[in-house]
Amino acid sequence: MIIEKWARAVSAADRAAILANHADDLLMFDFPATVQGLEAYDKTWNFFFANPLGPISFVPREVVVTASDDVAFASCMVQCEGTSGGHVDFRLTTGLRKTGGKWVIVHEHHSVPTKEERFIGAS
Repeated sequence: MIIEKWARAVSAADRAAILANHADDLLMFDFPATVQGLEAYDKTWNFFFANPLGPISFVPREVVVTASDDVAFASCMVQCEGTSGGHVDFRLTTGLRKTGGKWVIVHEHHSVPTKEERFIGAS
């Protein structure tokens, strides 16, 4: 599965494999910015791999895929460890398109649940 291959590539810091299944016109919503295009996406990994605290681990869990013949969506939780940001659990949603018989990621969205009371109200 593309998401699992991508996560293994991130864990291995294999930039070519990270990019391998992404479209040239990729749109990504990431914290903190919107990223457009494969070249800009590639540059986001410079910060990610800077100053690691240990081995990087990127593990997808609870992957759910919905697909038709040429469009698909996949969502999951990702456990990330080893970066300068420490341990982070985030949500990943990807949109995929089948082009020339190959599935490519055309949209990638990362998010983290907020803990700010002003957005979630008093517990």
